[in-house]
Amino acid sequence: MDREYFPDKKTGSKNSIEYYAYNKENVESKYLNKAEVLVEALPYIKEYFNKIVVVKIGGSMMEDDAIMQSVLDDIILMKYVGIRTVLIHGGGKHITEMMKEKNIKAEFIDGLRVTDKQTIEVVKMVLSGVINTKIVSFLNKHGKVAIGVSGNDGNFIRCRKKIYERDGKKLDLGYVGEIIKVDSEFLEDILDNSYIPVIATLGTDAKGNIYNINADSCASKIAVSLKATKMILLTDVDGIIENNGKKAGKVKRLVSRLTATRCQEMIKRGDISSGMIPKVNACIDSLKGRVERTHILNGKSAHSILIEIFTDKGIGTMITL
Repeated sequence: MDREYFPDKKTGSKNSIEYYAYNKENVESKYLNKAEVLVEALPYIKEYFNKIVVVKIGGSMMEDDAIMQSVLDDIILMKYVGIRTVLIHGGGKHITEMMKEKNIKAEFIDGLRVTDKQTIEVVKMVLSGVINTKIVSFLNKHGKVAIGVSGNDGNFIRCRKKIYERDGKKLDLGYVGEIIKVDSEFLEDILDNSYIPVIATLGTDAKGNIYNINADSCASKIAVSLKATKMILLTDVDGIIENNGKKAGKVKRLVSRLTATRCQEMIKRGDISSGMIPKVNACIDSLKGRVERTHILNGKSAHSILIEIFTDKGIGTMITL
C-alpha cells in the first residue's frame, strides 16, 4: 500500500512519524476482492506446488505481442508459486509467412504441412531462431527464468518419419515426424535448476535427420514422459462447443468438463471437427498416459490459465478420463 508521510508538529521532520493515508472504506473496497481471490487460490496453489504442468501455446495469440506477453506473465506467476512449468510452442502461421517471403509454396494434406527439404529449413529457422528466441526474451524480462531448447538439442526428442495413410494409400509428408521417445531427464535437469524450458517442436531420427512435429502431439508426449499433473493447450477458441451450431434451434454452449469417451462420441457425430480433433486426441493420449487432467483454453482471453488452474469454476474445457 502507498503510504503518506506527515511531518511531526513539533519538529517539522518527516522522519519522526509515519502514518498510513488510510480510509477504511476505500481500502476494503479496493483490496477485499483481491484478498478473496488469493484465499480461493490457496488450495490450488497447495495442490500444484512442485507439480509439473505442460503448457502449449499457438495460434493467432502468438502474432500479438501484448497478448503473448500477458500469457507469459501468467506462466511466470505459476513459476513463482512453485509450479514446475514446461512451455511448448508451434509456429504454423509464421512458417507459412516466411515461406511466402521465400517464394516457397505451402502444401497441406488433411491439415498436415508437407515438409520438403526447403520447407524444413524454414521450419527450423522460424521455430528455433525466431519464435523460441522471442518467447525466451519475453520471459526473461522477469530475470533468468527461461531456457530455449529445440527437440533436436541433445536429441532429447527422438522421432521417426510419420507414415500417413488416407483411403488405404500412403502419402509422403516429407520431414514430418512422430515422436518415439522423449528424454525426460534432459527436461527434468532444466526444471531442477529452476528454469522454464521453452521447447521448439523439432525432433531427430536415428540418422540425425530433423523433423517437424505437430505441437499438440509434442505437448502430449512430453506431458506423459514427465508424468505431468496437467496439460494445457492454448488456442484461438474458448474450448469445445456443444453441437457446434449445426443443429437448428440449438444454442452454442461451451462444454466446461467432459470425459475422453464423450469426446470420442462427439468426434464421430461431427460435433468436434477440423483443427479441434488433433487437440482433443492429444488430450486423450495424455490421459491414457496418466496425465491427470487436460485443458483446452482460449489463449486470447485475459489470464485464462490462471482462472482455469486457481479458481473453482475455470474458464475453458477440461477433459478427464
